[in-house]
Amino acid sequence: MLEINKANIKDAKLITDIKIKAYNKEINTYLGRNGGPPGYNEVESQISIIKNFIAYKIELDNEIIGGLFLIPLGDNKMRFEDFVIEPSFQGKGYGYRVMELIEKAYPDINEWQLSTPIFSVGNQHLYKKFGYVEVSRNEDEIEYIKKLK
Repeated sequence: MLEINKANIKDAKLITDIKIKAYNKEINTYLGRNGGPPGYNEVESQISIIKNFIAYKIELDNEIIGGLFLIPLGDNKMRFEDFVIEPSFQGKGYGYRVMELIEKAYPDINEWQLSTPIFSVGNQHLYKKFGYVEVSRNEDEIEYIKKLK
């Protein structure tokens, strides 16, 4: 069964390892190199995220297969960040299901925000499929919003 549960400090190393694999796969596919956002490959960065934001681990049958964190923005708005799934579990509908679970966990949120790299066509497809609308872009990122209610 797929679940989202609050991440804790002991999950930081495994979530970091998943981030490294997921971001490196994505960047390598589109740009021919490894990489990710600042701190993506540092356990200390993940510990900071767990301590300072609403951090989740994504579990499939009690195995951690990904992570994400949320940033409350006030006025019933929330920002969705650092959403990663272990590459061997990608393309199986888990990303869509996780987004459903997150929305269900926060029924009072009526606006969701997120962004993705301009080259990340897989992410763009998922977000559009889930009802996000592009609101802006620059040479690096596309910003999306999903309004509910």
